[in-house]
Amino acid sequence: MSKGPISQFIQHHYRHFNAAALVDAAKGYETHLLEGGKMMITLAGAMSTAELGISLAEMIRQDKVQIISCTGANLED
Repeated sequence: MSKGPISQFIQHHYRHFNAAALVDAAKGYETHLLEGGKMMITLAGAMSTAELGISLAEMIRQDKVQIISCTGANLED
């Protein structure tokens, strides 16, 4: 996968402690997808407040998320 500007920024600046753990997790997620793995996202609370439907819809269209489980709060998204 080609690296976009956000991925490039994270790889360059997030090098220590918990920030480095984020880089490791992102690389693991990328490897998981490249190997045909499936992803489930679990959420609690309202999705509309942060407009999560916008980013989740794109992830679904790109086949990066197959299952979403949420509490059911504000399902108008």
